[in-house]
Amino acid sequence: MSSFPTFEELSADFIADVLGAPRGLALRTTPIGAGQVARCLRVELLDGDQLVASAIAKGPSDDEVSRSTAAAQRLYLRETSFYEQLAPGIGTPTPTCHFVARNEHDDFLLILEDMTPSAPVDQFGGLTHEQATLGLSALAELHGPTRSMTSLHEADWLGGTSAALAPLYQAVLPGLFQAFLERYDAVLSDEIRDVVTQLGARLSDFSGYKSPYACVVHGDFRTDNLLFDGQGGSVPIAVVDWQTVAVSSPLLDVAYFITTSLDDESCRRNEHELLDFYLGEMSRLGAPIDRVDAQREFARYTLQPVVMLVSAAVIVERTERGDRMFLEMIRRACVACTRWGAFSELDRHAAA
Repeated sequence: MSSFPTFEELSADFIADVLGAPRGLALRTTPIGAGQVARCLRVELLDGDQLVASAIAKGPSDDEVSRSTAAAQRLYLRETSFYEQLAPGIGTPTPTCHFVARNEHDDFLLILEDMTPSAPVDQFGGLTHEQATLGLSALAELHGPTRSMTSLHEADWLGGTSAALAPLYQAVLPGLFQAFLERYDAVLSDEIRDVVTQLGARLSDFSGYKSPYACVVHGDFRTDNLLFDGQGGSVPIAVVDWQTVAVSSPLLDVAYFITTSLDDESCRRNEHELLDFYLGEMSRLGAPIDRVDAQREFARYTLQPVVMLVSAAVIVERTERGDRMFLEMIRRACVACTRWGAFSELDRHAAA
């Protein structure tokens, strides 16, 4: 065993030491979640049939494609660094991290607070208005405090990672867009095909923007990465999966969240009200955003789900649920980006 155990090496005594529980108990592990870039286990310490303590263990994917993707994009570095360096200093509710370690081979282990039981909310069904406002409050608690943390913005695992990956993305993304169009050609609507094709030709226009409101962003803030009514209702919301944390516009997270986590009708009906709610939260936290700027950045970042999910659909381990999820989220984003005039916003900024 290295300085920390693999999933196969987890023992009851190791978990007991991490959680401050008695040694000599039995260990039960149960795979959970549908993650495609990492694996999660529920680990339970038992005294006979009596549950003594439990936690969530998270470690590397056992799929080589997903693991290579994680290494190339520094996903494991970003998540472990988030729990080590940032999570304790923000108000965004996240599971308590009991143990975090990563080595030079990009192996890692997280032992996180168990939020079971939580209310099941499916990515496909869409959030309620109350759940959406909880999510936006959690985002503001991340965005507001970190806007002023400019020294942190350049950390290797944040701004340093973004800078290092920019040439790779510029070189690789056009090919991924083409691969997506070829792989899913038979099931793509004309709207999705048109948006993906047009955006694929304008990736430099999309990425070449620096927000005056730059802060730390989650990067994949959506239903599957939120736990509602955790621990039987005592924790209203908890945010998980911090592998894509970066420095960017706060409206990247907001647009990504609203456009992909609500059904079409709820999004169309409530998106402006939800945006105003978020802006109110940011003002409350002393980090106001101009309303006109917010609308423009929101319009731009309705394209973010397309960029991220078109790429992910091609490079992570392929599953039936994954295909359904990627295509539905991309479809929702395409509907929203058309309504918000995202490409017109790209034109406006390019001409400025």
